[in-house]
Amino acid sequence: HNDHELIYINEGCADVTVNEKIFNLCSKEGLFVHSNDIHHIRSDKSTVITILKAENKYFQPIFVSKKLIYPKLNEEPKTEYILNSIGTELKACLENSGKMSDSLATQLFITMLRNKETVRSVDLEAHRPSPNAIYQKICQKIFSEYSTITFKDAAEYMHFSEPYFSKIFHNIFGMTFTQYLNTLKVAAAVEKIKHGKLSMTEISAACGFNTIRNFNRVFKKFTGYSPNSLPSNYVFLYSIQDDFALNPTLNCTEILEW
Repeated sequence: HNDHELIYINEGCADVTVNEKIFNLCSKEGLFVHSNDIHHIRSDKSTVITILKAENKYFQPIFVSKKLIYPKLNEEPKTEYILNSIGTELKACLENSGKMSDSLATQLFITMLRNKETVRSVDLEAHRPSPNAIYQKICQKIFSEYSTITFKDAAEYMHFSEPYFSKIFHNIFGMTFTQYLNTLKVAAAVEKIKHGKLSMTEISAACGFNTIRNFNRVFKKFTGYSPNSLPSNYVFLYSIQDDFALNPTLNCTEILEW
């Protein structure tokens, strides 16, 4: 996504992958993810994480010529204090709470970028291949052809051998091609069921499942419900976005402001 993102571990540990590089984070450690960097988080259920998303259009002037060379923030009390202050402001909903939160975030970002040992000019990385370009290309292809595309089709489209495509796909997406494709199919099926205009057999075929039995099995595995028993107010954990990506925001996430 286009937002900048600060991931902070309140309790427990997590592995955060950014552009195929894995960072191991424990309690009181954070990681800053620049706009359009490909990233995903793996942790167990006991881990508590705070994620601060900063709109690119508002904060981009701060990062116009600088980028963190090593984005991991190690047990910096100021980081936790500012994140807590932002959370308090947004929950309080006081006059100009949004502006106050923006100013606190700006203070945190500027402090990070003033450390000369952790930043460099963006121009120095211009020659490096961007995982984001690979991500966008694969996403658009799968999104437009999710009902028919196969693993072989996707590998050939990217001009990669199948073993290499399998490896790079998992590194960038944090899941296998089949898992990602089935997630798209189920997300589409959930929306079609909610619209109520098609039979389950028609939905199964439209979403690319070869048999109704396979559709029922995969759908229940991902949602916990059979297609026929899906609650009308059900929200799938993953939602398809307009930028051909998935938004993996868990139902247990508390969003303070959108």
